[in-house]
Amino acid sequence: MRRALSAAALTLLVFGCERDAPTPAPRAEDDAVDHAEGDVPRPARGGGARDCADGSDDPEQIALYMESAEGGNLAGAIAGLEALAGAHPGSATARVRLGELLLRDRAPARARPFFARALALHDEGCTLAPRDEWAAAEGVALTEMMTGDYADAVPRLRASLARWPGATPTRYNLACALCQTGDLDGCERELRTVLRPEAALPAFLVDQRRPADHYQRMLASDPDLAPLRADEARLARVLAAPQ
Repeated sequence: MRRALSAAALTLLVFGCERDAPTPAPRAEDDAVDHAEGDVPRPARGGGARDCADGSDDPEQIALYMESAEGGNLAGAIAGLEALAGAHPGSATARVRLGELLLRDRAPARARPFFARALALHDEGCTLAPRDEWAAAEGVALTEMMTGDYADAVPRLRASLARWPGATPTRYNLACALCQTGDLDGCERELRTVLRPEAALPAFLVDQRRPADHYQRMLASDPDLAPLRADEARLARVLAAPQ
């Protein structure tokens, strides 16, 4: 099922927000993974640092493309970032931004390798800001959810929460993935924590704080949570969680 992104996704992927329309018909390019990037598995941390001098991020150019997308030229911004990423092999940030825009364009299969490559570059020494590292990790999981691979998304989301336990959007997405894989106990547990956070939001997500009723509204309408809503006792327990 499609997971729509709010307008804030132009500067940060706001996962677990506003999924309000049916899944569009698949498009040919959704299946055309960029093989030049490759779906790179994330290596263990601690490898040798990469020399990024030949592919350093160009923040001003990236910002211009993001502004262009915000102004309505999504296709042009995607094309520009694809060219920038191709010209700068070590630009992890450009790949995160490109992945975000491809998700807005409903192209998760195209977005996934850019998120994965950004994380690999980060581990090689082309350091991402914490906010972008989180967004890239979340992006890989979100592309899996958007293509129905909920089971694969679960361990990724759990790993992200182990690092950033207060990331409520991640926890909400985990609840959705658990619900879709049949783990209603886990889904209920995560949703209760979403409505009653046990850890503070990471500093880089403070500006994305949502009131509890935001997630209550999503709980009432999110297609991924339909199995939980069908269990009235579970739904009542979630909604009764102290806030």
